[in-house]
Amino acid sequence: MRRLRIGLMIGFLVAVSSCASGDQSATTSTVTALSSSPTTQPIPTTTSEPGVTTIASTTTPQPTMPAVTTTTTTPPTSTTAPSLTDIKVYFLRDERLVIAHRLVPGPAVLRGALTELLVGPTAAERADGLISIVPEGTKLLDVNLADGLATVDLSSEFESGGGSLSMMARIAQVVFTATQFDAADSALFMLEGQPIEFLGGEGVILNEPLARMHVDRTLSGSVIIDTPAHDANVGSTFTVTGEGDVFEAQFPIEVWANGEQIGGLSPVTAGAWGTWASFEVTITLDAPAGPIELVAYDPGGCGTGPDCPPIIKTVVPLTFTG
Repeated sequence: MRRLRIGLMIGFLVAVSSCASGDQSATTSTVTALSSSPTTQPIPTTTSEPGVTTIASTTTPQPTMPAVTTTTTTPPTSTTAPSLTDIKVYFLRDERLVIAHRLVPGPAVLRGALTELLVGPTAAERADGLISIVPEGTKLLDVNLADGLATVDLSSEFESGGGSLSMMARIAQVVFTATQFDAADSALFMLEGQPIEFLGGEGVILNEPLARMHVDRTLSGSVIIDTPAHDANVGSTFTVTGEGDVFEAQFPIEVWANGEQIGGLSPVTAGAWGTWASFEVTITLDAPAGPIELVAYDPGGCGTGPDCPPIIKTVVPLTFTG
C-alpha cells in the first residue's frame, strides 16, 4: 500500500511538471508577440472558473492633447477728438483789417491763434483778396499771458522788409489777434527772446504794450464786420455780426443799392471809444434781388467840422437773393 501511494505521488508530480513546461512555452510566445506590436498590448487570458473569461485583449488609448486657443487683446482705440475752439485771425483786404476764422485745439487758444496768423491766408482767402503783411517765415517763439498782458516773442523775420505802413499793419494784425480774448488787453512784442524799442528801419516804437486803441483807425476802422462774408448771398432776413469801437457805443448799419439807401438798422450797440466789443443784429430787407452794400461806421460826436476826425466807413459787398 505504501509503495502504491509513492507511485501515485511520483505520477502526479510528473504530470504537474509537464503542465508547467507547457504553460512556460505559452508565456514565452505571448511576450514575443508583445514586443513585435507597438500599439496593441494583448493581455493573457485568465480563467478563474471553467467557461468564464475575465479579459481577452485591450488597446492602449493614445492621450489627446487639449486644443490651445490663442487670444489676442487689442487695446481700445480712443475715438475722442480733441476739443476745438473757433478763433479769429486778422488779415487785410484793401489795407483794412478783416476777420478770418480758424479752429484750434484748447486750452492754448492764444498760442493757436497766433500760430494760425503766421501761417497766413488760405488759397481760397487769397483768391478773395485777403493778404497778410506779416513777413513769410516769421515764427512764434513763445507767448505768455499774465495780468491782461500777452507777451509775444517772434523770430527776427518779423521786422524784415517794408516801410512804416507795412510795420504798422503787421503790428495791428498781431495786436488784434492776441487781444480777441477777454484775458488779454494788450500785447508786448519781443524779438528772438529780447525786448525791443523800435521795429525795423522805420523806427516804429514798440517799447510799451499796445492795445487795440493804439492801432491807427485807417487800418481798423471803427467797425469790423465779421458776417456776412465778403460777396456772400443773403436773403430777406440775415444776421450781421462783428466788432465795434464807436462814439457812445452806438452806430448805424445801412444797406445800399444803386446809390440809394434801401434799408438798415440804427442804433446798433458795440463798444464805446477805447473799448472794442462784439455785436450781433438781424436785418430784414424788402427789395429787388441784385447787388447790395452793407455799410457800417462811427458817426462821431462832433459832426463834420474840419477839426473832427474823418468818418471811416466799412463797406461789405453782397448779393441780395430776395
